[in-house]
Amino acid sequence: MKTTDLIGRDLHHATAKDITGKITDVFFDISLKEARFILADITTPRGTAPVLFSPVVLALDAEGIVTTALADDILARHDASMNRTAVPVDPAELPSTVVGPFGNTLSLSMIAALFNARVDGGKPDIPGDLDGVWMTELRDHPVRAHVADIGHVADMLLDEGLAHTQNVLIKTVAGEFGETPPEAVTVTKTADGQLVVTIGQDAAL
Repeated sequence: MKTTDLIGRDLHHATAKDITGKITDVFFDISLKEARFILADITTPRGTAPVLFSPVVLALDAEGIVTTALADDILARHDASMNRTAVPVDPAELPSTVVGPFGNTLSLSMIAALFNARVDGGKPDIPGDLDGVWMTELRDHPVRAHVADIGHVADMLLDEGLAHTQNVLIKTVAGEFGETPPEAVTVTKTADGQLVVTIGQDAAL
């Protein structure tokens, strides 16, 4: 299935009905051959927090995505994720500026906005510092062949087990769609963390 069709699907637990969620992203290894983790915003009676899942504990069903992971394990990882996320601060409830002890002016509303972006926008750490890339980073990223961009990444096609990449879907600059195996695509990261996506000259689209 298309990764973009997977993202946004509802998730539920096979037996624990109070564990629900929604798929928000997919983490591929740097070779793009495997979907190593699937990220979901999980809701329990305590609240909502992001949790990583291995594809081996997920499957498609009539209601969306079902997980067979141990409920206690999900709850433990959910609580750990909740504890890393401080309660958001509403900048509107703070004075726009205050004068510090040395006459310096501080913007509490700006500090709160930056703090909220940091705690709410982050993803859980990948176990083992595995090198890879999120689908939300890949989507619409330019694809270069030799010296020119030929298009951009449109999607990743996953097998039925949601664990292996069948093909990379690329939309060319001419507006046409083509597929190529992940072996033909190379993803690297620059020193400042920017992605570079290239495709082999002999790769057929």
